[in-house]
Amino acid sequence: MMKTRFAPSPTGFLHVGGARTALFNWLYARRLGGKFILRIEDTDQVRSTAESAAGILQDMLWLGLNWDEGPQVGGGKNEYFQSMRLTTYEELIQKLLKDGRAYECYETPEQLAAMRAIFDKAKRPFRYRRAMPGRALRTEGPTVIRFDMPYEDITIHDAILGPVTVRADEHDDIIIRKSDGFPTYHFAVVADDHAMGVTHVLRAQEHLMNTPKHLALYRALGWEPPTYAHTPLVFNMDSTKMSKRDKTRAARAGLQAYAKRTADENYSKLAVAAKVSPEQIQAFMAKKVDDTALAATLAGTIGLDLPEIDVQDFRRSGYMADALLNFIALIGWAPGENREVLSRQEMLNLFSVETIGKTNGRFDRKKLTWMNGEYIRKASMDELLAALKSFIEVTDYPLKAASDAVLRELLAMYKDRMATFAEMARNCGFFFQDPVYDEKAKSKFVNTDEGQAFLRQIYPILDAVTDWRKEALTPAMEQILSLGEKKGAAAQAMRVAVSGGAVSPPLLETIALLGRDKTLSRLKAFISSH
Repeated sequence: MMKTRFAPSPTGFLHVGGARTALFNWLYARRLGGKFILRIEDTDQVRSTAESAAGILQDMLWLGLNWDEGPQVGGGKNEYFQSMRLTTYEELIQKLLKDGRAYECYETPEQLAAMRAIFDKAKRPFRYRRAMPGRALRTEGPTVIRFDMPYEDITIHDAILGPVTVRADEHDDIIIRKSDGFPTYHFAVVADDHAMGVTHVLRAQEHLMNTPKHLALYRALGWEPPTYAHTPLVFNMDSTKMSKRDKTRAARAGLQAYAKRTADENYSKLAVAAKVSPEQIQAFMAKKVDDTALAATLAGTIGLDLPEIDVQDFRRSGYMADALLNFIALIGWAPGENREVLSRQEMLNLFSVETIGKTNGRFDRKKLTWMNGEYIRKASMDELLAALKSFIEVTDYPLKAASDAVLRELLAMYKDRMATFAEMARNCGFFFQDPVYDEKAKSKFVNTDEGQAFLRQIYPILDAVTDWRKEALTPAMEQILSLGEKKGAAAQAMRVAVSGGAVSPPLLETIALLGRDKTLSRLKAFISSH
């Protein structure tokens, strides 16, 4: 049976580029009636965490990329975590040692650095080979095991890029078991793809130069390799690779502007507000640490939005899962006929490896925002409510306490005037807490003699209304709209007083949902202050 797989390392959240790889594998398997495997490659004991693994599973499920085999589905409980498969790897490594295809190495990091320095001085690339001079003799310290790479040209028959040949002198003897006893990525991925029956491997082009190593391991172990297809990378619009470091770069730029603007050059005030030490901030700014969690904390403290990179970032920014999937599918894949907004079923019907391009794609955030708005406007109210509640789960906006009935009313108000749920959440905050007033709007519409006169006329009109349903409020609103020489001028003063700004959903729906007490108290507060 045809099988694809997605095998992320749990060293952080799921990168949106990884999500695209998962999507392509999922589409390919579903399109051809195969199976899609999810495997967690957690052999990096220093960087891998259970929290990251759980987050990846959560992100995959949020995207709707369900797997046929993997954690919680099929097989044994831990079969799809590499850290639980050490016995299998060790048996295979011992076979390679016995067959003379692998060997022990004893160099310390310092010795390896000295060997590299010799090659650097000779302006030659460092390639560790079994027959090279200067290899260390057996020691009592920890050892690694290397694979004896054949000295020959190796051609990859790639389903996207065509034949790609790597010359013999570009190979080196890769480490397949580290000194801590864990296998390296190169070995574990081959062992697991074979054991799990993977027939097709779709992965990013950054792995292309790893493939000759994997093909050589397949041959040494006597196995048939899968079909490989290397997809284009995901780049920013400025042609830089889309990376998690984009967050730290943006944070540093924002912090430099903050320090200049506030004269907080040593970041002492920021340290207090962010509850970190000035030394931590200074180390971050000096690029001595690349801590994305610290970057997020500092950015949040100064009100700086960092670029979305991980799937969770986009979820917290209020994008719909289907919109994000649709958008990332088109980065490097051309479904034909200039199609853009595609349902999941349409993607399944149209997807093929042959229609994946060779050149790197661009992540156009403006286009994603536009597409998300299209999805919002086309969605049913039930679909929108489910998506909004998923957004609320991972954010801390005031609408967290709202009932489903209130959320439905808000969605009806904002559906045609928002591109993301975060945009709606920011704009509807005044329904749940005191508004943050737009000073320009206050000066123009409220803090004037005319504005105050309007509010004094409006208050008794609304105070006389006891039934606060829209139908009962309609006559009062019509009366308010007729005040003054210019139709709507009074209503604009009222809008600023109750919502905080000059733009809001229709005023009748706004005050009906806001409620009688909040509406009247906000009007009264402005009247009393003048």
